[in-house]
Amino acid sequence: MIIVITGNGKGKTTGAIGTAIRGSGWGFKVAYIAFDKGGSHYGEQPIFDFLQDKIDVFRFGLPRFDEHQKTFRFENTVTDKEEAIKAIQKVLELYADHYFSIVCDEVINCMNLGLLEESDVKKLIDECPQETHLILTGRNAPDWLIEKADLVSE
Repeated sequence: MIIVITGNGKGKTTGAIGTAIRGSGWGFKVAYIAFDKGGSHYGEQPIFDFLQDKIDVFRFGLPRFDEHQKTFRFENTVTDKEEAIKAIQKVLELYADHYFSIVCDEVINCMNLGLLEESDVKKLIDECPQETHLILTGRNAPDWLIEKADLVSE
């Protein structure tokens, strides 16, 4: 099942994490992959630390927020793109491990920012095992992705 959580409002990551926690609570194997979310600045990290034996977490990307300067880095680097591609490869590897759900947080943003190609995201969808719930988050999901999804939340 392909689930897309998109839109300009708040709650995309929160909704995806809630779905992951619920699946984990039922004893299912769950993974969360953070695209372009390196560093420890993100509010979800403490709950993942608490649930480290329940949800497999993989973070990719360079830190965007400088804790000392209190500034956010908007420009993309070659390394940002390499990290996004590593995240795609990780998801494809996880398919062999029979996960019930895999959250690809901010993967849509990575595509919109040019860190990933449309074909990278299409490959995730096309190769997703039928028994896996693939949850893709990020603003401005393109029409083709919304059409491919089994469920869309905006």
